[in-house]
Amino acid sequence: MTVSTTSNIVSASGDGSTHSFAYAFPIFVDGDLTVIIRSSAGTETTKVLDTHYIVTGAGTASGGNVLFKYNTGNSSDAHYSATDYRPASGETVVIKRVLGLTQATDWV
Repeated sequence: MTVSTTSNIVSASGDGSTHSFAYAFPIFVDGDLTVIIRSSAGTETTKVLDTHYIVTGAGTASGGNVLFKYNTGNSSDAHYSATDYRPASGETVVIKRVLGLTQATDWV
């Protein structure tokens, strides 16, 4: 499948309570995204998939959401964590699509 979009990055402001951030480009697997939190001072911290956040929408052309983990009150929620990882006010969420640039098959 060819990825036919040139948009591969989105950013949004954190507010300390929002946990869902949308991306509108296709990815093949959850690991095709890199999620970064940028502080108001400009320091960037790369977050870890399944530790700090989960991804929805892999395999769909319209994209999906990055859901930061926090204490939802229900430990069976996929985005439940005893630690609150939602981006704070003044922080920026940067979601990047990072796909490998290798071609697996060479057709003659």
